Amino acid sequence: MNVEQVYNDYFSRVYAYIRSRVYNETHADDICCEVFQTVFEKHESFDPKKGNIEQWLFTIARNKVNSHLRLYHIRNFFSFSGKEEIIPLPEKKPLDKLGQDEEINQLHAALAVLSSKERDLISLKFFSSLNNREIAAATSLSESNVGTLLYRAMQKLRAVLEDL
Repeated sequence: MNVEQVYNDYFSRVYAYIRSRVYNETHADDICCEVFQTVFEKHESFDPKKGNIEQWLFTIARNKVNSHLRLYHIRNFFSFSGKEEIIPLPEKKPLDKLGQDEEINQLHAALAVLSSKERDLISLKFFSSLNNREIAAATSLSESNVGTLLYRAMQKLRAVLEDL
């Protein structure tokens, strides 16, 4: 496996997945860096017999994001000062992108209503372009369960977005 080729082929999809789960751009950058560092360090352990490169890569990305979110919540729970930063939505862009920013903010607000599992599945499906079979392999769910959970999550998302 050529690590440079994997980076070139998958960076934008991995970053989109991470960014859809972590609203802070700096944190997303750091997590993406950790993902590809792990890929570089562990690329020799990749076994194509166990699954394709996308499944392996997005499993690493998913684990890194979940680890980050767990640590974030632990830090806030055991806060000594009570003044730690809450993960902010992205800062406003120039005026020419104002409409797009409003749509992104609405989407982030709607995604916040969903459970962590639902957000994860939607991120894997739509931000990472994985199909249900690949999502099932990455999450240890059955393919039909992935489809059902995605359908229900999308129904919730539509209802929330209609109310906004």
